[in-house]
Amino acid sequence: MTMTVDRAAAFGRDRSDGGVESAPGIRVTPEALLYTLLVLVAVALRFAALGAAPLDDGEAWRALGTLRLIDPAVPGDAYTPDSPLMLALHALTFTFGGMSDAAARFPGALGGVLLVLAPALWRRYLNPLPPLILSFLLAISPVVWLASRTSSPVVWTALLAIVGPWLVLRFVETRRAVFAVAATVAFGSMALLVEPAGFLMLLGLAFGVLFAWLLEDDPAAGVGAGLRDLTRRWPWVQGALATVVIALALSTLVFFLPAGLSSIGNVVQGAVRGLITRPDGTPVAFPLLIALRYEPGLALFGLLAAYRAVRDGSFFERALVGWLLAGIVWGLGYAGATAAHALWLTLPLATLVALSVTRWLTDEPGVVWSVPRWGLPVHALVTFALWAAVALSLVLMGKQILLDLPAGVTRLDALAEQIVSGLYSRNSASNEIAEVQGVQVFSYVLGFIQLRALLTILLTLLVGILYFLVGSVWGARTAWHGLALGTLGALLVFGAGAGGHAALLAPDDPRALWFTNPVTDDIRELDETLETMSLRANGTPHLIEITAQVPRDGALAWMLRRYPNTTFVGGLGPEVRTAAVIAPAIEPRPVLGADYVGKTLITRRDWALDSLSWRDMIMWLYRGATRIQPAPSETLMLWVRSDVYGVEMVP
Repeated sequence: MTMTVDRAAAFGRDRSDGGVESAPGIRVTPEALLYTLLVLVAVALRFAALGAAPLDDGEAWRALGTLRLIDPAVPGDAYTPDSPLMLALHALTFTFGGMSDAAARFPGALGGVLLVLAPALWRRYLNPLPPLILSFLLAISPVVWLASRTSSPVVWTALLAIVGPWLVLRFVETRRAVFAVAATVAFGSMALLVEPAGFLMLLGLAFGVLFAWLLEDDPAAGVGAGLRDLTRRWPWVQGALATVVIALALSTLVFFLPAGLSSIGNVVQGAVRGLITRPDGTPVAFPLLIALRYEPGLALFGLLAAYRAVRDGSFFERALVGWLLAGIVWGLGYAGATAAHALWLTLPLATLVALSVTRWLTDEPGVVWSVPRWGLPVHALVTFALWAAVALSLVLMGKQILLDLPAGVTRLDALAEQIVSGLYSRNSASNEIAEVQGVQVFSYVLGFIQLRALLTILLTLLVGILYFLVGSVWGARTAWHGLALGTLGALLVFGAGAGGHAALLAPDDPRALWFTNPVTDDIRELDETLETMSLRANGTPHLIEITAQVPRDGALAWMLRRYPNTTFVGGLGPEVRTAAVIAPAIEPRPVLGADYVGKTLITRRDWALDSLSWRDMIMWLYRGATRIQPAPSETLMLWVRSDVYGVEMVP
């Protein structure tokens, strides 16, 4: 933050890379090709089957608020969402892309792609390699991936958190007011225009600078003087005016929708409410839980990098540590945090890891050790393969425990004691019976579990043996770099697998933890049934008359957006005679004004993390599945009038 032009050069200037001349004045470098590949990967991961899963309540609330403001034909009362930015982006996507689920998620996916590309701005100050590695980590990050696919505005806050500080550095280096004004707009948008908790990301950045300043032990650095000079030269008035103009333009859709101005007040109100009110079903420290579940590699090596940065790191690295500490505090204490707010931790962790990987790849071994160029990658690759073998062995052992071990064995200590007691004498081909916790178990089952446990231990020991072998030949530094790269790669693959399962295979499964009470795919069946009944009633797919006793601003209301003849009610009675009725499944059934045929739909399923046993934990970690299935938590009845359904009498 205190850099002059000369100090900015200490970060590293642009380097001329080898490239291929594709046209006069245009140079295609390998770095540009890698960024292009990363963007293509990000687009594929974020946009593939974007509308396959129904919108959750939070997604539907913002999308439906915008849709009702710009289209009066959408049933329900109009209201203003709590994100002026998403209001403007949703207005564009709904205008040009229709009212689909994919259109509602398009702004979040677009922000996710831009977030992957944003680190390239920092190559001027960090040299080309760290931003490239950071882009790679963000491209495959499960947290960024899931947040981008679930229409979360937090992705845009994260994007501004990368762009804003870069604009500050550009102003420090060039003293051009345009960069300072743009930075002010970026920071103001984080606080007021993107999401209610955006101000915490801004405070985290500020605390990072303060933390680095407090740990600065070089009197000649002049951090305090530089910050005072920056504050004095900052164009506060121009920045404030630009922020106000942008806020008015976004919230009112360039002054075509004056009612949208209240969205700024909703941001502030939501920020205050989030300090004390926790959404139903959301666990304590939700962002930290998500980060540990989906980013174990970044969490482990990011914390190691943070420890090193506090001891020997640069001002920039210590600022990242301060940002991370603030994110941990917000994740623990902010009640309104969602799963996407795990980005409070993911961004600084990924940046610290990118800087560490750069050191691992570029550190010289020194004059004592002669390390061939292939030594480090080979060590890392073999380490990765050994960890993959460990994971496979654990999966096979988990299957034996889950499928072959009797359900009555519930104590892990009893199983471990039985396995250890016959460590070298167990016969895997024997049909003998052994007792575990008073339950009879075939001896060969214990033998297979024992064999997998031994293989897991031996493979883990091989990782350590390889580390010491490489260290004795090429030095401890090379051994650590290879071990770290291979282990990080294995953990990244594990996290990406969990993220892919949650994003593509089980988006409506509460065991993925991303949504605490997601809607099921039965909501799509409800939509299809209504279309069919509407065609029978009046020959059109969406003009059926519907009475809906459901929340007016959630996922079910979003599903009814195409049905203009929908009336939302708080209760049902004999006065209801519409062609279709949607209501909670209760007993006794409501008394309606006509004969109806009913259909039961399970629209939500619930699941609690504390229901996991040690046996279920194995399956949940690598497959996201458990023996205890999610239980129905919301059941609806779709009532269709008998004449519309096509029967004369309802039994």
